[in-house]
Formats: sequence, C-alpha cells, structure tokens
Amino acid sequence: MKIAIIPGAFFPDPGGAQVQAHNLSNIFNKKKIQSDILLLNKTNIKKKNYKIKYLNKFIINLVFIFDYYLNINLSFLLKIYLSQMIKKEKYQVWHFIFTNYKSLILINALNALSQKIVVTFQGADIQINNKIHYGNRLDKKYDKLFKKTLESIDKFTAISNNIKHDLIKLKIKKNKIVEIPNGIPLEKFLRIKIKKKPSKRLKIVTVARYAIKKKGYDLVPKVVFHLNRLNVNFEWVIIGRGTHLLYENKCVYKNRKKFKILNNLSSKEELYFPNSKIIKEYLKSDVYVNLSRIESFGITFVEALGANIPVITFDSKGANEIVKNNLNGFITRKKKVFLLCKKIAYFEKNKKKFKSNPLSSSKKYDLEFLYVKYLEIYRNLV
Repeated sequence: MKIAIIPGAFFPDPGGAQVQAHNLSNIFNKKKIQSDILLLNKTNIKKKNYKIKYLNKFIINLVFIFDYYLNINLSFLLKIYLSQMIKKEKYQVWHFIFTNYKSLILINALNALSQKIVVTFQGADIQINNKIHYGNRLDKKYDKLFKKTLESIDKFTAISNNIKHDLIKLKIKKNKIVEIPNGIPLEKFLRIKIKKKPSKRLKIVTVARYAIKKKGYDLVPKVVFHLNRLNVNFEWVIIGRGTHLLYENKCVYKNRKKFKILNNLSSKEELYFPNSKIIKEYLKSDVYVNLSRIESFGITFVEALGANIPVITFDSKGANEIVKNNLNGFITRKKKVFLLCKKIAYFEKNKKKFKSNPLSSSKKYDLEFLYVKYLEIYRNLV
C-alpha cells in the first residue's frame, strides 16, 4: 500500500497538524507501509522515515489565483499534472491533514480522477469563532468551496467529538466519519527519565504558540494577579513560538522571576515530536495549565498526561473530552480566570493527595494504537 499525506501546513511553521502529519507518516513507514508527505514549500525537517515529494507549485498557484481571484476554473491543468503523478507514484489513498483553499482544489481534482480521499480536519479549517476571529470559513470563498468539496471526500476522521458534531451539522453521513484522536509517541515519553528535584514552588507548565486570543495568553496577567492574591508560590514555564512577547506586559515583567519563558525549544534531530527538551519540561512540572478559548482537540493536554502530570483548563470544546475532573485534572466549568486560579491553589495544597494516574488516560492516544485505526480505513477504501 502507498499513501500520500498532504498537510495544509507544515514545518517550519509550528502546530498540531504539522506534528500529526509528521508522526503519522513516520510510524507508517516504520511499519513498512509507504507513506510520502507531499508539500508545496520547503521544510526544515531533517530526521524522518518518510520521503518528501514537492508538488508543482507553479501549476497549483496558477489554478488557485484564477479560481480564487478571477473565478476562472483551470482545474484541467491540475488534472493533467495529477494524472501523471498518479501513473508514476501509484498512490492508493490521498490523506489530507488540515485543509486550506489549495487543499480543497486538490481534493476536487483528485476526486474527478477517481482517487480515494481521506480528510482529517484539525480545527481552524472547519470551526468558526467570530468572537476571536478564528477559522478559515470566515472567508466566504473558502467556506463556499469547503461545502462543495465535502462531496468529494470518501472518509472523514474526526479528531474529537466536537469535530464529529461539526461534520454531522454539515450533513455528512455518520458512516463516513471515524473518530480517531491525534496521538503522541507514548513510548518516547516513557523512555525519558529525569530526577525531579523537590521544590517549595508549584511548577506550572504551558505549551502553546503565541496566538494571543485563541491560546488565551492575554489572560496571563489576570492569572498572575489571582495566584498572588491566593498566595500560590509558583514558577511558570511557558514554551512556544513568540511567547517572549509576554514580557511586554507590565504585570508579567514585574513578576518575571516567577516565569521561565522559552520562545523556541525545537529540535530537528529527533524522529517523533514533541522533542525531548519539551518532554523534560513536562516531566519537571507539577501541573499543566492551558488558557485556550477554543481547541479542536488539544494535543498538549495529551502530552501532559503522557508525562503523568494533571491538566487544569477551561471547559472548552476539545478540552472537555480529554480532561476529567479529579481523574486526570480539573475543568473550570465557567470560563472564569479566578475559578481556574482557585483550582490551581487547591492543587498546590493537595497535590500529594491527588491519587489519579494521568498517564493511564493517555494510552488511548498512543500512535502505536492509532496507526492500526488509520490502516483499517485505508484498506477498506482500496
């Protein structure tokens, strides 16, 4: 079997979709199932099990420009190009992980050529949140083509129950949807060992790029204010691209001794993500705190559980499917910062009594387990 994986975004840009495409293709090739990643732009990935093939950027961009800006259909050019690729590469399934406008054009052209297509929406490509201006579908042209393209897809994999509900609302038949969450290389988490130093401080960790509204970084000063009022003795490690900008806030800068902000902990020399440096930061921590307003899934929640630390977060889509009160963390039912801080303060005083095992709830997200589910989908299509 030969699979083409086409991510709508890829490294060096950070994100969950990029990680999933990379990790999934790696494990397929490890299991002797050939899986190539097809890209438009150059990547900085060095260590990998898979081959990277570059799509013809000129043809795809030309078709996109005429379609998006001039409403002129030149898809026949794309079909000619793809027909040659199909003949040469003999891909049996085309798997799109996160879609953009160009992805949708490709899906329709491949469908016209009778190819088998699987799509995994990751959040921004299907969800809409007007309050924080989130989602590709806010673009009316994308939304129109998106709805038309749904008919061209053979199978949908839903990374969370809320994505499944979004698909059902779009009148996708339930038998075309398979729930498969995003996964982590759990064996890598178990392999890394560190000696945790005792500390009087509660060690908090957050991992997310600096998307200020979506990831809730604008709430950090409020969290600091309330934790100080509640007399929580904390050290907060924040990891993510652009997070150094938090120091521009007066409150964060004033409390800078309580922060360890790591703008970039990337490593291109490891086969699976997250890299060992990030895993070690999880392992050193007591609790993972997430302030996101919307998460289609929340892979960092699972990463934290894989490091056997509980999660404290708001009751939001994605989060509430992974985090269960008093089992592997705490959910703040009302999205109030003060209530979330009270949970953190409670955990600080009772962390020795917290008897749950977050690691046990991460096992169903193991890549070794999820790979089998994807393989079943592919085989049923061909």
